[in-house]
Amino acid sequence: MPAPSQTLKEKLNVGSCLLGSFVFSPDPGIPEVYAEAGFDFVIIDMEHALNDVRSVLAHLRSCAASGIGAVVRLGNATLADAPRLLDAGAQGIMLPHLGLPGSGAKETLASLRYWPAGTRPTCTGVPAAGFGLADFAATVARSNRDVLSIGLIEDRECVEAIDEVLEGAGVDWVMPGPADLATSLGVHGELRHPTVTAAVETSIAAARRRDIPVGVYINDPAEIAAWTDKGVRFFVYSIDYKILAKTLRAAALGCREQLKVTA
Repeated sequence: MPAPSQTLKEKLNVGSCLLGSFVFSPDPGIPEVYAEAGFDFVIIDMEHALNDVRSVLAHLRSCAASGIGAVVRLGNATLADAPRLLDAGAQGIMLPHLGLPGSGAKETLASLRYWPAGTRPTCTGVPAAGFGLADFAATVARSNRDVLSIGLIEDRECVEAIDEVLEGAGVDWVMPGPADLATSLGVHGELRHPTVTAAVETSIAAARRRDIPVGVYINDPAEIAAWTDKGVRFFVYSIDYKILAKTLRAAALGCREQLKVTA
């Protein structure tokens, strides 16, 4: 599988803020639309969406063809799939509940890199290794350097121990998960509640103290300015289905208003 001209890590290192979005649809044409629209990456969701390994593979092929970065968000039931999703061409893995005891995030992080950096299983007959035609030693070195891990801070107890969590995590980037944080803090669905905002800002400050790039989820581009002042480096804009629903509602309302005018 052809490597992208620049990895997401490299793009971020040159000083650019990156823009991504969650993909819940199993339609592999969706990443192509995001690529054409100017996004840097998509996060193919296996935690809340109904994507399985087969649909993720189709997404990864679409991302490779269109040149957009591909990250896969795992759920508790799919953590063991991380190495073979990297074998299939994913640039990075997003992990839920970073730092939560028993979440499996620590073990999954180890499985993203080959020995001696980790425990990733070895197979040369996969896309990431050129189906056995590539120099596998070079593949290992490149993958260990370029693979991206993004840890989601989603739990009250992890925010309370955020310095300890980040100190031993070994994660490349972090991102607070406001929806799960709201639930953990007892304010279900209130993503902009003061206690949720405080937890997000605590997580961001702790990551910045350790020079760990941090991102946030946004529902409106107007939110970006406030976060860049806090040192946020990447933004995840909404979910494909939510964007479609919002756009279609606006279109339906606009059409019905025109129908009233012409009636």
